[in-house]
Amino acid sequence: MKLRMHTLAVLIKKDFRLMFTNKNMLIMILLPIGFAVLYQTIFGDVKEAGMPSNFVLTLCELLNLSAIPLTGLAMMVAEEKEKNTLRVLMLSDVSALEYIFSKIISVLVLMELITIVIFFITATQLSYLPMFLLVTTVTSISMLLFGSVVGLLSKDQMSTSTLSTPLMILFLIPPMFQNMNEVIDKIASIVPTTRMMAIINDAMNGMSILSQEHLLDFGIILAWILLGVVTFAMMYRRKGFDN
Repeated sequence: MKLRMHTLAVLIKKDFRLMFTNKNMLIMILLPIGFAVLYQTIFGDVKEAGMPSNFVLTLCELLNLSAIPLTGLAMMVAEEKEKNTLRVLMLSDVSALEYIFSKIISVLVLMELITIVIFFITATQLSYLPMFLLVTTVTSISMLLFGSVVGLLSKDQMSTSTLSTPLMILFLIPPMFQNMNEVIDKIASIVPTTRMMAIINDAMNGMSILSQEHLLDFGIILAWILLGVVTFAMMYRRKGFDN
């Protein structure tokens, strides 16, 4: 499959317009930012409330990583299926690789912007920003791949919610409630977002993200990325985009 940079640039511009004209996508964009403002107001001094200093930051970033790539990206693909834009693009010599890359890059850039906004809303120490962006970006790749699978399988925007909700629950709930019982803790131990939180929490406590203790964390995140690639490849061979 071909990948032409000028075609990719045009598609990315189109995708950014699509993101900010889709009402459902706008709600997802505002959701983590809105929660950051709300939680920062409620838990103004998290230390006095007996919570970790990065509690609001990681909680809102979990929402960012779970909602936007899994549901938002899928909705963009589904919307173009509904409007027959996808079929027009495929007939206009746009390759499947160019199409999905443009979606992934556009949503990734959007997520990075939201991450930076959340970071500054929560008044986190600026020196942690490069580390935070690096760890969340690596983790978000697996989410984007699974979001692409949901978009590939969805016939319309309505069906994206049905297909993406189980994945959102898997990536969002276990990291938040891993200490509640043994079953959730076991599930959380193999979820990439849990491993992401562990790396960030340790880094903000002075530990290097490249330390030996985090080899397993990064290994699990990379395993989910590989699983996403394999799942997408298998589903694409079976279904294609314009099904």
